[in-house]
This record gives sequence, structure tokens and C-alpha cells, in this order.
Amino acid sequence: MKKHTFPLVSPLFLIGVLLILLPIFTFMTLDRLEKQKEFFTQRLLEKGTSLIRTFEAGTRTGMFTMRWGAKRIQTMLLETSLQPEVIYMMIISKDGRILAHSDASLVGLTFDPMPGTAKINEDTALVYHRVRLQKDQTQVFEVFKRFVPIISGPMRRHMRMNGMPMHMNQELPGMQNFEREVKDWSRPYFQSQDGKTVEIAEHYIVAGLSMERVKIARDRLLKETVWRGILFFILGCVGMVALFIFQAYRSAKASLTSVKAFSDNVIQNMPAGLVTINPGHEITSMNKAAKDILGGNLTQAFPQMVELIQEMEISQGILNKEINLAVAPDRKVGLDITASPIKDSENQIMGFLFLFRDLTQIKELKKQVETNKRLAAIGKLAAGVAHEIRNPLSSIKGFATYFGKRYEDNASDRETARIMVKEVERINRSVTQLLEFSKPMAVEKKQVNINELITHSLRLVHHDLEQKAIETKVNIDTEKAVIQTDPDRMNQVLLNLYINAIEALDNSGKLEIQVQDTVQDGQIEVRVMDNGPGIDEASLDLIFDPYFTTRPSGTGLGLSIVHRIIENLEGSIRVESTKGRGTCFIINLPVL
Repeated sequence: MKKHTFPLVSPLFLIGVLLILLPIFTFMTLDRLEKQKEFFTQRLLEKGTSLIRTFEAGTRTGMFTMRWGAKRIQTMLLETSLQPEVIYMMIISKDGRILAHSDASLVGLTFDPMPGTAKINEDTALVYHRVRLQKDQTQVFEVFKRFVPIISGPMRRHMRMNGMPMHMNQELPGMQNFEREVKDWSRPYFQSQDGKTVEIAEHYIVAGLSMERVKIARDRLLKETVWRGILFFILGCVGMVALFIFQAYRSAKASLTSVKAFSDNVIQNMPAGLVTINPGHEITSMNKAAKDILGGNLTQAFPQMVELIQEMEISQGILNKEINLAVAPDRKVGLDITASPIKDSENQIMGFLFLFRDLTQIKELKKQVETNKRLAAIGKLAAGVAHEIRNPLSSIKGFATYFGKRYEDNASDRETARIMVKEVERINRSVTQLLEFSKPMAVEKKQVNINELITHSLRLVHHDLEQKAIETKVNIDTEKAVIQTDPDRMNQVLLNLYINAIEALDNSGKLEIQVQDTVQDGQIEVRVMDNGPGIDEASLDLIFDPYFTTRPSGTGLGLSIVHRIIENLEGSIRVESTKGRGTCFIINLPVL
């Protein structure tokens, strides 16, 4: 058995998703890296600035209160550089010579000359920074500015007012050591004897900070970014696949709904009946045509359908048969049924499908065709025979009349002659009917009020109805009160049907005439019903055949002529009858 497989996601789809998400992801990553860089730069700058300013303040205090010299500043640089993330601190001259360094072994060596000293000297309070690559290829974040350990005149006065000794010649502890230290690089920062600040010193302080934490944070961010990128890509793919699946689901659902609505509409409006039955012989669905044919909603299958199901369970194939169903106590239908099993993917029977059409009308049409053929053949025969019979009948009637007058005194002979004349006249009437039956029938249509037509026809048999005390009921329920027809011919039709009913009914019988509109536009339906003994099923097919009669005194041409008149009026006539339950003649007539 073939298995259903689902196609994998197309590589082109993944490439498309990647092309869409990659620029977004790259932009977000670069933005995060830039913000992180700005954060660490600001952090290191603030730390370096704080170190430098603190060092300057300490140096300023030491130089002007305790007469610090280069060695003491060197010691303070070493102590300051012991703080976390500080790699080195140093003071350099304009030409790059190291004056003081946290590593005393580097004092006197040449460092890189300071770039842009003119700009730095414009405002000695400003702090600058750069990232410098060392010989071991490690990066150092350097914060530098002009080294300004001196203070302005107002500040010195403030310090004297608060009792702080500021005069150079004042005797202080360690004065002897100071005399030796003033000869070092820090000497220009001391006041001259005239109290003016020496401006020739141009030194710079540099704080080198470690970027290891920056590197670690950057590496961690890159790793997180990669993993987030992978997760973002996966989620994006899943989201887009889910979106496509959702769209496909909606499209498939809409298509399925449309197809289902279309198929339901087709099934409900198809001219043939369709019924599905489950294995338990219960009807699960019916279309409109099936309800009309079978007489409404049904829940259980007919015995004939059950027999077909049993045959299909054995044959596992399609069956086609003609069956007759008693859909109601007084109604049978002939069906042409095609039945087939409904199977699932594993070839197991889930139910049964019955497709059928009503053969009742087809059978009626076949009967009418056969009747018309017989009537046409008899008509041709009657045309030839009638002429051959009529001439001898005239002679026989003449002789019978002659002998009736000649033997008028003899009662027996006179009665014989009278019977002969009567029988000849009866034969002549039959011949006349044959001639009328064989030649084309002329009809003259005019506007006729159907109510007046029924009333007039019943008036003609009023005497016969009273003699047998037959109850008459007339029900005219039509919006088409006036129709276009031949009133004389219709009177002949109705009289023939009334007489047949009266002869069939016993005393106190019932005759009912109904007139109503039909489903088909432009027609009315006339029903002539009685509650007499009815007609057996074998005789129904022959009822309109010439010379077929169930009465000893009948000629068998009355209903044949009725059939022919209705056909010439472009209508139709049929009979419904059940033995012992009465008879109903149904006439459909065009209104125009």
C-alpha cells in the first residue's frame, strides 16, 4: 500500500528566510556591540578620569604641604596603580620621556610622544582617551591629560587662611630631604621667590586601564549573539513556516468549504435520487430527489435495498438493477438503482451508496406509446372494416323492418324482427364509433369556465346519480378559472367517466370531482374519483385499449375515445386504482 509522504521544506525557502532575517540580525548585533563599546568606553573613561584627578589632588597636597619630590610621586603612582583594572600610571614629558611610572624600572625610557598637545593644552582640565596596542598585541585603554599639580593664587590664599603653611621658606619636617628633591623634574612646579608660577613645565599624566573585561564581555556578547541569532533564525523559520502553514490551512479550508458547498449543491439538486446507508442498514443521508421519490426523510433501508447490500458484501462490486418499492400503502415506484460500496483507505466497507431514478413516468410513457401504437393500428383496421360492415347492416336492417311489418300480427315474429333491428342499430353505433375513432378528430378550442363546465356535465347525469343515491362532491381550487379548450369534447370525456363510475358504484356510493393547479405552470389537474370496487392491476395497462371492457354490455371504445380526445386537446390522462378501494382518473389540461 502506497504511503503518503509530506514534502520537506524547500531550501529556497530557507535561503529566503535567511536573506530576510540576516540583515535584521546583523543590524541588531552591531547596534548592541556599539552600545556595549560606548558603555565600557564611558566606564573606563570615568575610572581613568577619577584616578587621574585623585592622583593630581594627592600630588598637589603632598607637593605644597610636605614638599614632595619625584620619588614620592613615583611611590604614589605605584600605590595608585594597584587598583583593579589599572595596568600602569605614568607621567611623561612632551617629547615622550617617562618622568614617573608605576614600574620604576621604566623611568627615564622614552614613551610615545603625546599627540595633539596643542589641543590638550588649550584646556588643562579636559581628559582624553585612546586605545593603544602594546608590543604583546594586547590593547590598553589609556586616559591622559595635562599634568597640573599646581593651584591658582586664590586657592593658595584660601589654604593660608585655613592655617595651611604655604611659604617656601617655612621650616617644615623633612626640609633637608626637600633640598635634594627639588633638583628633580618636579622642581618647576614650585613657586619662585617672586611668587609666580613657572609655566615652562609641560608634563602629561597617563593611566593605562585593562580591556580584559571588555574583551571577555565582547566575547560573551558575541557568543550570546550567535546563539540568539541561531535561535532567532530558528524561531523566524518556525514562525514563517507556521504562517505559511496557517495560510495554506486557511486556503485549504476555504477551498474545502467551497468544494463541499458546490458538491452539496450538486448532490441536492441532481435529478437522480442519492441515498447513503451505513453497515447497520440505517439511512445516513438523502438528497432532495431521493426524498421526493421515496416520500420524505427515512431512517431505515427498504428490504430490497438490504438484499442489494448483502449481494454487494459478497461481490464487493457495483450492482445495477430495477426494483419496485412500496413507498406508501397506496403507492409503488419502479426504480433503476445503481448501488456501490463505500470503502476507506484500507479497502474496508464504510457504507453503501444508492443512486437511482424513478421509472414510473418512463413506464407511463412506454404504456402511452404502446397504447398509441395499438390505437393507431386499430384505427387503420377500423377504417377498412367499418365500410365493409355498414353496407350489409343496412340490408339486414331493411329486411328486419320489412319482416316486422309483414308479420305484425304474429307477436313472436314481430318481436324477433324488433330484436334484429335493435342489434343492427347497436352494431351500427359501434361501426360509427369505429369510424370516428379512425379519422382525425377535430377540436374547436374556446375560453371555458371550468366551474361551469363541471356543473353542466354533472347536470347531464343528475337523473342517474339520483336513482342510485350517489353522493357527489365537487372541489374546485384553482387560480385558473378560465381555460382554453373544446367544451363539447370535454363534456364527452367527463360524461364517459361519470357513466363508468355510476355503473361501477353500488347504491349510496360516492363520486368526487377535484380541480386544482399543478406544479407545472400553465396546466390544471382534473380528478374524477369513485369509491367503487376498483380495477385490478392486470387490467390497468389495458384500460385505454379499444374493445377492452370488464362489463358485458360495454363496447370497450369509451375510454379509448376519451384518451384520444385528451391527446387532441394536448393534455394527458392516467388512472390510479387499487382493487376494492376505488378508482381515480387524472386529467392534465393546458390552460392556454
